[in-house]
This record gives sequence, structure tokens and C-alpha cells, in this order.
Amino acid sequence: MFSLLRRLRRDERGQALVIGAVAMLVLAVTVMASVSIGHGVYEKIKLQDAADAQAYSLAVKEARAYNFLAYTNRAMVVHYSAMLTFMSYVSHALYLDMTIGKIASVAQYIPGIGAVFAAVRQVIKAWKAAVEGVARVLIPLLSLLNLALWLAQEAMMLGTLKDLMLTASADTLRGTDPRAKPGASMSKGAPLDVLRGKPSLNAANMKNFLHVIDDGPSSRAESFDLLDPTGLTKRAHLLNKNKNKLSDPDMAKYRLLMGNLVNGARREWTAVGKNLLLIGRKWSLGITVPYLPGIKINKVADSQVKSFDEDFEDNRRDQLYASDDIRIQFTLSYNPLFPNKGWKDILNVNFRAAADNQGGFHQTYGNRKTNDHHQWMGLTPFFTADTSFVDPWHNHFSYPCNVTVLSKDMIPQGAGSPKQPFHLENLRGGDGFMTDSRSGKLDDASTNVRGGFLDITWALAGGNGKRAENFREQTGGMMALSVGRAIYHRPGDWQEEPNFFNPLWTARLAPAKTHWEEQALRNVIPGLHTAQSDFADALNY
Repeated sequence: MFSLLRRLRRDERGQALVIGAVAMLVLAVTVMASVSIGHGVYEKIKLQDAADAQAYSLAVKEARAYNFLAYTNRAMVVHYSAMLTFMSYVSHALYLDMTIGKIASVAQYIPGIGAVFAAVRQVIKAWKAAVEGVARVLIPLLSLLNLALWLAQEAMMLGTLKDLMLTASADTLRGTDPRAKPGASMSKGAPLDVLRGKPSLNAANMKNFLHVIDDGPSSRAESFDLLDPTGLTKRAHLLNKNKNKLSDPDMAKYRLLMGNLVNGARREWTAVGKNLLLIGRKWSLGITVPYLPGIKINKVADSQVKSFDEDFEDNRRDQLYASDDIRIQFTLSYNPLFPNKGWKDILNVNFRAAADNQGGFHQTYGNRKTNDHHQWMGLTPFFTADTSFVDPWHNHFSYPCNVTVLSKDMIPQGAGSPKQPFHLENLRGGDGFMTDSRSGKLDDASTNVRGGFLDITWALAGGNGKRAENFREQTGGMMALSVGRAIYHRPGDWQEEPNFFNPLWTARLAPAKTHWEEQALRNVIPGLHTAQSDFADALNY
């Protein structure tokens, strides 16, 4: 018996089995942990991809809306320029009719060549009637088209606001992570919160999209006008004769800005005319002999959009103004040493045409006006940007940011709940493994080492404490955040001020830290404030 025990004690066979069993247990736990962590990382990557896609998608919609404003504003400028050009044709035709046409009406009775002058007179009459007729039709038509473009701008902005309010697009999320859902701050009654004016990421996204607009809310405003978020009613005053006053800065900024843009877009012939003797809009003719009487004729032209004060001629407002004027001067003795001295005006003839909201007018021979020629409602509303570089580094140069917060339910909610990714929940179940021997439950007193347990269930995601429990309740154990931004950038030049006249808006993903959503981020990121304070303390230290 003792010899058998001594033999068994010296026998080394079977030791590898014990070591192998322990190693297999460790290997099995390691493999299961790796698979569980791999699933968690994979699900997190998918969720983050969905958040990035959603934030970028919203930024693309914002940039697309701003570029639409730029294209339509440019179209308005082209239309105003076309109206102004036709008014130039009208004033020039009036000049031809009242000068060359009058001369031809007398010269047509000269034998031999009278038929030529008669034909010239008829051509001028026909040209004047043609440009008059086209201008009467074209100016109201282009004015209505500009009005339609403005309404299209308002529709685009309201449509983009709707997309921002209904933050999570099912199509976008379905294509990246079907299990993703809007975070608590974005989904819990988000549209209703926006309508009630309650703070939420949706309301913040909408406000930051609107604050770039000149009549939109301030970037630091707590809320915005829910009944008129884009400032439509303010811009609509441009159509109201009684409210469209140049003394009102809200009206002056639109009238003067668009007027200057249109005047800057004029072609040379429209602006000042080109040199073409007798029949051109700009020419000069002089007959001078040193120390003898001399005469010179100057023909000048001008066309521009004018904005008038409300007290000018019963609030005539804006005009499409064009003029072709002749000035005849005479001197008794032309001095070549002082060529500009001694000249006296003997005749000033003004051929002018204008379209405005009181029927327009033609003007010849001094101040005599003939009314009711060309009705024009004036400049129509349009969107303009307010870049307001106040603390630009902090306010991101007025570029709009949108925040997307998504969550994913990783914790089973009972029988019949969707199957969750593989995890090691059985390690803390049933038979007392990792439980308090007295209560059969996880030892609450061991919170300081709970994170070290080989328990990779999502029931403990985020750590311990009330904030972590709230985090798990709101997110289901996993959350992702992303920020998109619409930026204005001309390639090679970052110094151009953002505006709604050049379609240079593009979309980018941006750092999550922005100046306006700190409170919202604190609500969805546990420990954000503490981390910021610790970082600040470390820098100060």
C-alpha cells in the first residue's frame, strides 16, 4: 500500500493534462473576450460611421442650400442687368428719334435723297416702338421671375430646416447602421421640443443654420422666432410701398447691396456707352480753329439702378434709370493754350427713360416728364449673409455647425428583445461565479475592482454611478457623436468673406468641440465638464 503511494507520488504522468486544462480555460476566456471586444469595436465603428454620415449629410444639405441662394441671387443680378440694358435701349431710341429722326423728317423733302431720309426716319420709329414694346413686357416678366426665385429661396431654406428638425434620416442610418437611432437629446420629442423652443441639439442645429442669414437669429441667441425663422416677413417689406424706406437700415441694406451689384455688373455700352459718331451713346465732335470761334458737341450716357429716399417724389423708391444727353458749347475765340476756357453752354438736351413703381417716365428738353411708360415694382427680396466676425476664432467665422448624436441598444431588455452581440454574460450568472457568497449577487462593495472582472456585458457600460446608469438608460450602452460644418472657401484663398453670391460653400466634418452646444454635450457625454476642468488645471499647473 505504501509502496503504491510512493510510486504514485513519484509518477509524473498526467501533469500536462492539468496544465493543459488551466491553459485551455485561460485560452477560452481570452478567445471569448477577444470576440466580445471585437464585436463591441465593430459595432462602435458602425455607429460612428453612421454619425459621421449623418453629420456630413446635414452639412451637405446646408452647403447646398447656401449655394442655391448664391445661384439664384446671381440670376437676379443678371435679370436686373437685362432690365437696365433694355432701359438703355429705350433712352437711346428716344435720343435717335428726337435728333436724327427729326432731322430726317425735314430732310425727307429734299429732292433726290429725300427717300433715304424717309426710310431712316421709319427705321428709327420702328426701332423705338420695338424696344418700347419689348421693355414693357420684359421688365414685368423678369420682375416676376425674380420674385419666383426669392420664393424658391424661402422654400429651400424651410425644406432644409425641416431636415435639420427631423434630424435622423432613416435612409442615411439604414445604409450605414440599421440599429442606430437618434440620441436622447435629439430624438426624445425633438420636433416638439423645437416647436416649443426648448433647448435641444435639433434646435441648436436649426439656429446655427439660420444665424448666417442677415435676418436670422444671433449665434448667441437662446432661441429664434419660430413663426418666422428665416426672416421672411422682414424681407417682404421690400414689396410694401409704405414700409420699403431707405431710412430703414433693414431695407437700405437690401436695396443698396443689390443696386451696387447690378451697377457693377453693367457692360460698357449699358453703363456709359461706346464711341460711335452720331448714332452711338457716347461720342464727341469739335470744330475749332485757333483764335477763331469754335463749337463742340459732347454726347454722354448713363444707366444705373438708383435707390431714392422715401421723401423723393412720393416714395418713387428704386428706378431703372438710363440717359442719353447732348451738350453743345460755343466759344468766340478758341485758345489752344487753354483749350477748356471760354466755352459757354448754348444747349443741353436730356433724353432719359426710367422704370419705377409709379409708371416710370420719359424726359426730354429740360425737366418735362411724360409718365406711365414702364411700371417696375423695384428690387425684390433676396437672401444675404451676415458674417459678423465677432470673436471669429471662437465662433468659427460664422460657419454653421450641426451635431449628430446616435445611440445603439446593446443591453437585452428582457424576453423577446433583439439578440445582442456576443458577450460573456454567463460569467456573472447563475451559480455564484463572481458573486457575493452571502447574497448571491454582485458585491456592490467591490465597485473599485468591478471593472477588472472578466464580465464584458453591456450592463456595466460607462462605469458605475448614477451618471453611468443614466447614460445606459438613454443610450442602451453605446453612443457616437459627430459634427458637420458648411464652410465657405475659394480654392487658394481663405480671406474672402462668406456670402450668398458665390457658390463656394462645401461640407466638412469638424471637431466635436464648438462654442454653442457645450451644455448639450455635457448632457450626453458623462464627465465632459470634469475632463475639461482637469485639462485646464493641468495646463495651469
